[in-house]
This record gives sequence, C-alpha cells and structure tokens, in this order.
Amino acid sequence: MLIVAASARPWIRSAEIAGFDVTAFDFFSDWDSVPRGPERVRSIRGGADVANRRTVGRLKRFEDLLLKSNLDLISSCDYAIFAGGLENHPSIIAELASRVPILGPNASQHARFGDTVEILASLKQMGYQVPVTSYQLSVADNPSAWLKKSFRSSSGLGIVRATAADVGSASSRHYYQSEVAGESFSAVFISSADNAESGQTVLVGWTRQLVNKSWCGAGEFRYCGSIGLLPIPEVLRANIESMGQAISDQYGVVGAWGIDFLVDGTNVFPVDFNMRLTASMEIFDGMQKDSNAPYRSIVELHVHACLGELDMLRLRQSVGQRIVNQRLVDWGVTKKQICFGKSIVFYDGTSAVRVTDEFHQNLVSQWCLIGELNTGQTGLADIPREGEWIEPGQPICTILAKESPQQIWGMLKTSSDKIRRAVSRLAAAQ
Repeated sequence: MLIVAASARPWIRSAEIAGFDVTAFDFFSDWDSVPRGPERVRSIRGGADVANRRTVGRLKRFEDLLLKSNLDLISSCDYAIFAGGLENHPSIIAELASRVPILGPNASQHARFGDTVEILASLKQMGYQVPVTSYQLSVADNPSAWLKKSFRSSSGLGIVRATAADVGSASSRHYYQSEVAGESFSAVFISSADNAESGQTVLVGWTRQLVNKSWCGAGEFRYCGSIGLLPIPEVLRANIESMGQAISDQYGVVGAWGIDFLVDGTNVFPVDFNMRLTASMEIFDGMQKDSNAPYRSIVELHVHACLGELDMLRLRQSVGQRIVNQRLVDWGVTKKQICFGKSIVFYDGTSAVRVTDEFHQNLVSQWCLIGELNTGQTGLADIPREGEWIEPGQPICTILAKESPQQIWGMLKTSSDKIRRAVSRLAAAQ
C-alpha cells in the first residue's frame, strides 16, 4: 500500500492492521512512522516483525513524489491511498494514477471537489441550509462578516478574515464565505463503489473538532484535534445523512470521506468537504479493540468500499446498533460513555528549537498507539526525532487520550500544557 499525506503516521498503522506492507511519503517522517527494528515493532504488531515491510520517505513538497527514485518505489505498490494535502494537486494524482491504482476519487473528481463554492451552491439548490459563499465580495458586503479561504488548503491553513481590500477583488486561489456562529463537528461517511444498491453511503461517525485552541498553540482557524465518536443528536441526523448521500450521488465519491460542519444547536451548516481520509478518522482505529464493528481499521474499511467489496447492510446494522446502545444526554454526551481524543500541540515560539536527545527520550517514554490506551490514560504520537529542528507554527507532537467526553478535554489540555512548557524550557536553554 502506498500512503501519501502531510502526516502519514496514523494511516501507516491503520494499513498494517489491515494486513498491508507499507510505502509511505509525508513531510515529517516522525520517529513513530519510520522503521526502527524488531524490538520496537513487536509492541505494534504483537510480536510480528514488520520493520523490513515498511518504507517511509520524507518530502519537502508533494512535487518530490515525481522524482525517479520515488516513482520507482511507487510503481512497485499494488494500491495507493492518501490523506490531507495531496487533494490540492490533481496533476500529481493523475501522474501517480498512471503508476498505481488509487483507491478513492480520481484527479478530475478532486479538481471538482476543490470548488467549495460550487458544492455549496449545489446543496443550496437541493434545499439544504448553507453559509453564503462567493467567488467575490461586492461593495454591499461587510468584509468583517466574511472569511477568505484558500481553494488549496487543509487543516484550517489558508483561512483569514476578509478586509476592505478584498471588496471587488477576485482570484482563482481564494473564495469568500460568510462567518457562521457555532461549534465545529465533522461527519465521517463511507461510500461504496458498488452501485447495485441504492443508498450506498453510510454515516458512520461524528466527532467534535478542536479548532483555534490556545492551549494547543494553534492559530485562529487551525485544526488541532478531535474527540469522538459521539452520538449525533436525532434532530440533526436525518439532515446530515441525506446531505452525505446527495454529495456522494452527485460527485461519485467512494471510500471514507468527511464533511465539516458548524452546529448552532438545531441547525448544521456544511463548511468544508474532505473527499479523502481525514485526521479525525484515527478515532475509529482506537475503538476497534472493544468493538464488534465489521472491519479492523479505517483503512481496511476504505479499501473494501473503494473496491466495491464492503457489506453495506452489515455496516449499517453495526452503526445502527451503536446508536441503539447510546442514550443521548446532551451535545453528543452519553452517561458512562468512553471516547477517544487527539490534540496536536503546535510550537508557538519565535525561533526554531532543536530536539535534544533528553527531550526526545522523554517523548518516546510516553509513546502509545491509540488502540492500546487504557481508560484514563494519555499517550503521545508523531514524535520528532532527535536532532530535528521544530520551526514556529509547526506541530511538536500529538496527544492521544481515552476517557469520558466530560473529562477528556481536561486530560488533553493538561498534557498539552506540559509539552508546551517543556519546549519553552528547551528553547530558553538554546
């Protein structure tokens, strides 16, 4: 399996659970992504030595995938999947598709998916409530009520507040969206390539999105984590499900994908569409240890859906049983419910900091796979290697936690504060 993402770490693990050997490319090649030898891999695969079955390459930009040495590796793979970032480069997707079968939307589909204005206009014509979105601001528009978003962005990067200078200007790189008040959530859908049955899209999960959390060191619109899976309030479910089915039908989406929403209590406003594996989907792999779900990992679910081999009836029954077993209390919180959380800790210093051996070993001592967490436990992932330089605005690591929805916020925040204080001390010493 070829995996390409800005950060490939969770998908490497998910693909290995599904039984694949992995060749991966990303921008970090963190300590827990690269092969480290049998002594470490045993704790990942229960004794199986996969060190020689995993290859991880580091990119400076996605265009580097087209280097001959990388294309040789890519051509040796049976399938390819990708997560955040590559969807903004349809021409690279097309070149990769000439070398290896891609599981998920093709290059031309991603070119269409990149136009959020068109997608929202289509949903509005179908009768759904959507935020006002436009290619251009008119003189009648109040810029302070609008966001300026990049067509080629992910994880909240490329979003700024519009200003008076944006009125009347148009660009192929940006669009404008009216700001909507509400809490950030994400819906995860699975769409099967088998069109033999109607309703081939299933809403399988609902996560709370962490955005603009100062305790993560994140920027104003930056995605910095997820909490889930959470029950979906019944007042919202039907609308979300039908919206996902409508998008799948119109654009031919296959595999695992997501829609980001802003929720104001009784209404849902779709604001972004991710036609690929999303960061919040790692939560699914945490749940499989204590689950009767008909798949071992989110990558396995994605692969079978793309190949048209997924038993959609069984999947619906599994999701339906989870709903029956959860008694809703308020915003996606159930009594005695245990969920998973992840938060990305960003470096908000002013100059680069070098990862020392002592700091690296401290992070390594806290490393844990999301599926191995015990209730009440936190662990670390995406651990930088010794000698790495962390630039301002870059992620330091990811915190993983397992607890009730009421307590998991505090666990993530406490762990994030510790990491940020440690990095501040490290920077001061340098």
